[in-house]
Amino acid sequence: MKRIGMIAPSLAAAQAQELQADPCDAHMVENLGWLQQYIEIGFFTDYRNQAWHYYATNETSYAFLWLNSISYANLDFLREACPAAAALALLLRAEERLPAREADLPLLELALQVEPSGLWPLKEGLERLRRLVRRMALPEEYTVDVVMPYCNEPLDGLLSKKTGYEEDWLAGPAPLRHARLILYRLTDCFSARYALRNEEALDSLPESAKVAARLFAQVEVVPVDQSPKAWESARYFLHMYRNYDDLADFTLVLHPDVFEHVNPRTLRNMLQSLRVGTFRLAGNGDTWHQHLSLSHHYLFRPSRARFASANCTDAELGFQDLWQQLFNETPPEEEERSNFGFYCCSQFLVHRDLVRARHRGWYLHAQQQISWEHCATSYMELLWHGIFRGVLHERKRQDRPELPLFLRVDNFLEGTSDGLI
Repeated sequence: MKRIGMIAPSLAAAQAQELQADPCDAHMVENLGWLQQYIEIGFFTDYRNQAWHYYATNETSYAFLWLNSISYANLDFLREACPAAAALALLLRAEERLPAREADLPLLELALQVEPSGLWPLKEGLERLRRLVRRMALPEEYTVDVVMPYCNEPLDGLLSKKTGYEEDWLAGPAPLRHARLILYRLTDCFSARYALRNEEALDSLPESAKVAARLFAQVEVVPVDQSPKAWESARYFLHMYRNYDDLADFTLVLHPDVFEHVNPRTLRNMLQSLRVGTFRLAGNGDTWHQHLSLSHHYLFRPSRARFASANCTDAELGFQDLWQQLFNETPPEEEERSNFGFYCCSQFLVHRDLVRARHRGWYLHAQQQISWEHCATSYMELLWHGIFRGVLHERKRQDRPELPLFLRVDNFLEGTSDGLI
């Protein structure tokens, strides 16, 4: 697949614009407080220059993401102070919304107000949108499974407004209607000893969980006869073994309290693009879509190395031990020197081709032969990437130019890279 950035303006053309300060800067105050750390010349000059760089390279910096977010949130001011900047903000918003088929209104507004401006990459942005529209014109069809470890949680997080948004996150067409919900439920939590499907599965759930579960196309409840001390990873490996020959195109591994770990807008936009068939087509390259961590918080943390938390420093199964048991090899030396942070719970998307890159029996062995207590499960936040991609490192979403814009615009604050969940 051709990279969007490869046919965008050259980097030399982008750099040429950096020599000219933008007159719009005269409308901004001299000191922008905390935002000042991201500004080199002036708010509008930097926003313009960062946009040129984005269209030339497909790279997003923290400064660009901040400036763009603030610009779109203050469109009324931009329309008065710098119409070209307002047009750019609408172009980028339209690009973000295109994969969800929700860009019509921004594009319409853009068409009504764009004026030629040689300093601003408006023509380049509009041409980029046209290329994306052409690429995504013929939708693909995806099957989607949402896999959760479960006991009796209410699942009301999928419905509530407690995520910080004024509207229910599912306002509009529910992007769960095309997905199958599979709950791997401990037998200590209910009486069934065989898999339940659809109405029978719904009947087995607490009343508080049924409303959210009914949003899915299908529901399955799979009994898991394990100790409650066996954390989530065992159930994820069980799913991959049990459904190996019938995996959905995409499997989303989520927790019942998903929005404690995943940005609601990120998940909603991903599910919507899967629903309308644009997900793979929205990015650059042929493999970017096959595995993606969905966590709010990133995996690198300078102050913690190899340990999930203080109570894991004396764990019977250390990080190196788990690597050895999973991959039957010693961790590479460069990985051992790296500093990582861990959290108990993983949230990710994986394509079935990556799951099937390992033979079915491998997942059964991983599920049965490893004691999946808290610390081992915490290490898996890193090791899932090793299982599916063959390497331990996973870059932050904002540092991955192959990702579509909608997967880079949320939770980009640098502080989250060294913060606790």
